[in-house]
Amino acid sequence: MTQPPDIQKPRIGVGVIILRDKKVLLGLRKGHRSPGYYGLPGGYLEKNENFEDCAKREVLEETGLEGMSLRPIYLISGSSDNIHYADIIFYASYKDGEPTVRETDRAEKWEWFNIFDLPFPLYKPTELALSRFTSNFCFHKLNLFIQQWFPSKRVTILYVDSMNTEEIQSK
Repeated sequence: MTQPPDIQKPRIGVGVIILRDKKVLLGLRKGHRSPGYYGLPGGYLEKNENFEDCAKREVLEETGLEGMSLRPIYLISGSSDNIHYADIIFYASYKDGEPTVRETDRAEKWEWFNIFDLPFPLYKPTELALSRFTSNFCFHKLNLFIQQWFPSKRVTILYVDSMNTEEIQSK
């Protein structure tokens, strides 16, 4: 039996780990995909859009936050609701402003949570990304520090970690 065209090809999405001090921004999801779960801001890549522009657009559309520098850190591959997807997870440090719910059909609220004391339940890709992120927290803080002090030198520590959501679904 042939599957409908919308689930035959993988969807490409982005998620953004936005950190302020040691708090991460999470939204309580609404709608048809994992309502009642906390997740990162993010969404799907549009035609002719690069990953970073997609991440910035999605964060702005969902939270109203803008003006942050993003770093790609993870690649997640998995499936949900018979849809295969690949997500690029970005990391950003943010200092000013509070998020607002701008897509009321997709998020109930945005809150800052201690990165080491997260709410339950977490959307599976968010859970996996934050689990890896907290285990590499010092590495990410060092990377951000180097970027701030040596931006003109283009010093970069690139850490891309590939993972699959099925890793945590089977645990």
